[in-house]
Amino acid sequence: MTGKIRSKVLKVILSTSLGALLLLSVTSMIGIVIMRQAVMVHSDQLGKTAADNSQTALEVQVQQQLVSLAQDKAALTDSKLSLIQNQTKMVAEIASHIYTYKDQYSPKVIDYLQSSQAGTTILHLRTASGVSFNDIRNEVYLAANVGDILRQITVVDADINASYIGGEAGYFITIDKVASDLHALDYDARTRSWYIGAKEENGLFWTDIFADSSGRGASISCAMPFYDLSNGNKIFKGVAGSGTTLSENVNQIIDSTKIGETGYAFLLNNERGQVIMTPKMTDIYTDENGVIKGEDYLHSNNPALRELAQRMVNRERGLTELEMDGTGVYVAYHPLNAINWSLGVVVPIEEVIIPAKLIEQDIIQLTKTKLIEMNHTIVAICLIMVVVILLVASITVFLGLRLSNSLTAPIISLRDGALTVSAGDLNHRLEVKTGDELETLSDTFNQMIDNIQYVTAEKERIGAELNVATKIQASMLPCIFPPFPKRNEFDVYAEMHPAKEVGGDFYDFFLVDKNKLAVIIADVSGKGVPAALFMVIAKTLIKNHAQMDKPLNEVFYAVNNQLCENNDTSMFVTAFIGLLEVNTGKFTYVNAGHNPPAIKNGDQGFTWLTTKPGIILGAMEDMRFKMIETTLAEEDMLFLFTDGVNEAMNRQDELFGSERILEVLNAGMTKDNLIQDYIKDMLHEIQVFAEGAEQADDITMLMLRRTASR
Repeated sequence: MTGKIRSKVLKVILSTSLGALLLLSVTSMIGIVIMRQAVMVHSDQLGKTAADNSQTALEVQVQQQLVSLAQDKAALTDSKLSLIQNQTKMVAEIASHIYTYKDQYSPKVIDYLQSSQAGTTILHLRTASGVSFNDIRNEVYLAANVGDILRQITVVDADINASYIGGEAGYFITIDKVASDLHALDYDARTRSWYIGAKEENGLFWTDIFADSSGRGASISCAMPFYDLSNGNKIFKGVAGSGTTLSENVNQIIDSTKIGETGYAFLLNNERGQVIMTPKMTDIYTDENGVIKGEDYLHSNNPALRELAQRMVNRERGLTELEMDGTGVYVAYHPLNAINWSLGVVVPIEEVIIPAKLIEQDIIQLTKTKLIEMNHTIVAICLIMVVVILLVASITVFLGLRLSNSLTAPIISLRDGALTVSAGDLNHRLEVKTGDELETLSDTFNQMIDNIQYVTAEKERIGAELNVATKIQASMLPCIFPPFPKRNEFDVYAEMHPAKEVGGDFYDFFLVDKNKLAVIIADVSGKGVPAALFMVIAKTLIKNHAQMDKPLNEVFYAVNNQLCENNDTSMFVTAFIGLLEVNTGKFTYVNAGHNPPAIKNGDQGFTWLTTKPGIILGAMEDMRFKMIETTLAEEDMLFLFTDGVNEAMNRQDELFGSERILEVLNAGMTKDNLIQDYIKDMLHEIQVFAEGAEQADDITMLMLRRTASR
């Protein structure tokens, strides 16, 4: 059955379209032959008569066209340069905004071009010789926020080869379409003509035309300074620039401007009176500064050419007649607005007097006497074509109606059924009996509905069970704070945020007796329901043994052996347990492969507590654990956490890390945080760092503080 619908459609389309094409082709050929014969009979007479007509009207028309052409080509060139000019201005304004409102921008890392990136279009950094990157790192990373707009301009705009900013501090951030591996890593933008010119001009600046160092031909750069405008000041910070290769964009305008056989266009630098671009310039000559040199019209031996150059230098527009290279020519000229250039269009006078346009008019006039005969022929052809088109249309309509009756009914049934199911009626079933793919689709759709019903029911059941499990697990952890409102010798607070509905992390704290407070934090391998079940067992065992007032190393010894029994899934627990003697501040602890806590002693800030990691719980029987002792003075604090904190990741797969943990904790000291504030600050910083990335592991934190005597 596969392919029946396709065959039906193809048969109808091919039979009608090929038949129509054949008929139209035959009739078209008949008409062409008839008209060709009529034209050939009178062509000689038309040519002889047209050759005798005057050339005056053509000369006037061509002169007007030359002036319009010069104006249009100048406007087109202006539009390209103005776009580059506007984009350069936009980059400078964005750079000024970044410097002015630097607190709104985060640092963006940018590096020098690596060897593996050679030849690619990539944003990279270059610095001036003698400038230390470490000295300007912060400014470079701030300025790198302009990288997105540089990349967008260079990649999207085909006319721009490179976009860049150069800083007064000695950095140069650029993206170049071609041969980025040709550039040395050291580059002092402050010595370049585009930088110096924009800085001195204190505004938009176009360089003179120069030979591109990457071999792309004649080029120019547009540049504009940017500033730090904060606090009412205007401090110069650097220059933004865009480079374009004239041979790739403006030269296309020059090359495409062809009038007659030898007419052409050229560009004149109004400041120097020299020709800087023409199709005749096959080689590029530069002076000692790399500036491209062209023919000097302003100091030509030809007086008429000098007068033309002076008018163009004065930014005049118009048309003149003169002799160039021994040939009389018309020259139309028009200034550019974006840059101090003028565009000229040259056409030999002898080509203008060729009466091509008048010949065309004469042919039209003389053929009027034959229009009646040709009209009769055209009418006959049109009648034939109308009959053929009507015939093809009738056949197409007839076949289309028959095809629609066999195809649209089941398709409409499928559509209505899909709408009914999408509205929530999962008991609806489709009934299509066509014997082709539509019937197969209907059966598949019904099967899909059955699968959806089953999956939906299972999902609801599992969701309900997980919801109950989440509540059970949450109820097993201490969640009322303060937990010991009548005790003022210490304060404790904790939170657990599972990565899934249930997790494998847990914490606990309880009084062993009136003078001993036990604190526990642990992380079960894995996630989800298996980890949650193992967590319940581990938590219960640790608490039961700890409440017997055993030494902490003996507690972990007994718990480890019990967890190893019948542990076919090879699950394990990393755990840290500590015991605080409230009246003396003596704190004993044991670490079973867990992250060491952070401790604050006095006013020195948080550091890492010295621990003996020990082996994890549940891995091997009869393992011994090292118990360590320290002292917590009044207002000393301990921060216990699982690896969901230090191993939290952002969208770039970077870890939150231990250094940030200490930074957040020490920042909390400056705000006189309550112990719950330390945990809430840490959770907030993790969320900011993650940038919306999915939480990969359970996050559990516990804070203990020995309070001052009251």
